[in-house]
Amino acid sequence: MQASSLTEEVRKEILSRLKKIEGQARGIRGMVEKDDNCTDILVQISALSSAARRLGMVIMEGCIKDCASSLPSIHDEADLKVKVDDMAKAIYRFINLK
Repeated sequence: MQASSLTEEVRKEILSRLKKIEGQARGIRGMVEKDDNCTDILVQISALSSAARRLGMVIMEGCIKDCASSLPSIHDEADLKVKVDDMAKAIYRFINLK
């Protein structure tokens, strides 16, 4: 599935979340440049990591909805297996960060 298959609403949410993540990353860089407290930096890194995971969930949900909506139109068992396997691989990679 291509990102272009996502709804406009989902694409806007993804882009908004990416802007927030970029801001968080710039903030962390600034903290390191200012020699801030390591604990404070780690808290911000944890927040950045959570934001990235939430972003991944938004993308995965959009992909699954798109993929699931196409399943009824697939009549070939082999094509259906490929589609389901692709969805499963995407979920597995996201969950395991591989």
